[in-house]
Amino acid sequence: MRRLLGRAVLAGALTLLVLAPATVSRADEPVPQPPPGAGATGVDPEELAAALDEVRAELAESSQEMLLAAADLRLADRALPGARATAQHTRTLLAEARRRQAQTARERGRAQVSYMLSTQDAEATAALVAEQQARIGQLARAVYQGGGSLGNVSMLLDAQSPADFAERLMSIQTLVSSQRTALADLASVKQSFGARTDALEQQRDAFAAADERAQADLAAVTDLATQAQAAESRVSTLIASRKAALAAAAAAQVQDDIAHQRLAGESTQLQSQLAALARQDLGPAGARDGSTVPPRAGTLAWPVQGPITSPFGMRVHPVTGVYKLHTGTDLGVGCGTPIHVALAGTVIQAGWNSAYGWRTVVSHGNVGGVLLTTTYNHQTHIDVSVGQQVAGGDVIGTSGTTGFSTGCHLHFELYVNSALVDPEPWLPPH
Repeated sequence: MRRLLGRAVLAGALTLLVLAPATVSRADEPVPQPPPGAGATGVDPEELAAALDEVRAELAESSQEMLLAAADLRLADRALPGARATAQHTRTLLAEARRRQAQTARERGRAQVSYMLSTQDAEATAALVAEQQARIGQLARAVYQGGGSLGNVSMLLDAQSPADFAERLMSIQTLVSSQRTALADLASVKQSFGARTDALEQQRDAFAAADERAQADLAAVTDLATQAQAAESRVSTLIASRKAALAAAAAAQVQDDIAHQRLAGESTQLQSQLAALARQDLGPAGARDGSTVPPRAGTLAWPVQGPITSPFGMRVHPVTGVYKLHTGTDLGVGCGTPIHVALAGTVIQAGWNSAYGWRTVVSHGNVGGVLLTTTYNHQTHIDVSVGQQVAGGDVIGTSGTTGFSTGCHLHFELYVNSALVDPEPWLPPH
């Protein structure tokens, strides 16, 4: 359980200062000890503080372990839908990126093949150019060795007969035609080679562009895969946190049930005492159900000045879903705030209570035909003793977080005859 405290408690938000009692009714009553506190990790401090405030108001009297478990559960339940949506969105983006990457990879492959074919075509054309150039070289050497144009004339003049002359002329014409054809072929091959060289450059550029797109899409896939893994991990972590919070709440509930039984027992015991006082002081009117008595605003004064952090009334437990009564009004003040009695009266209880911590109960006697009694709970220390008469506004102690409490506050209760009622309608406007 200390591990949960160390994990979930916001530094400063739940660090509680509990002072030793200065004046109590009995010297042998136990001195309240401060609950442990630690800094939270892995949770936004503002979110944690808000969750703690929310569940503290919903839980009212509860253990610190239950408070932390409920806060962890609240945070996990809030974050889980968004985390799941993020994971799903990231998975969708990853699938789209993988489709794009596959398409660009195919385009890169086609561009690479075209580039390879263009390279081969250009190389073949270059070979043809070389072949034609070699052929022309051979013809040129043959002409040179034959004496060039003069050689051709000499060969004709050496003819022995008209038939020999015609044959020699035909040979010369064939050679000249071959030379012209070779030159024309070389020009054509060179032109073709130039065109193929241009095409090769275009294919090379197309391949480079396709390769760049493929690399970019591959990098996008890698990045989204990392994001998807992180999103899935976040979901898994939240699910584990939620499971751990439920387990911690289940463990804390065992102790909370025991404490709530003590609270109920203390209330029942006090109600029995007040019922007897009401019959004694009021006669038959003392048997009236106090919850049916119309409240009279301003009858009581506020015991401390602070916000109402948890009003009187029924509420649903944030973890168990149990519907139960919060028996008083919680006023959010720091530990050590002076507590003023709400109305003149007599102290009938003042001391340590395992459920309510340091507690003072003041009976105000017959007020408008009913017996009014107020209680001041979870105090740091008490400044009055049983039987003491107090005037309205007297300081009777200081606020704290003793007993079954989750933070510094005053738990203020009102009994009309022997019934617990909402104190707020009996007080001035807040």
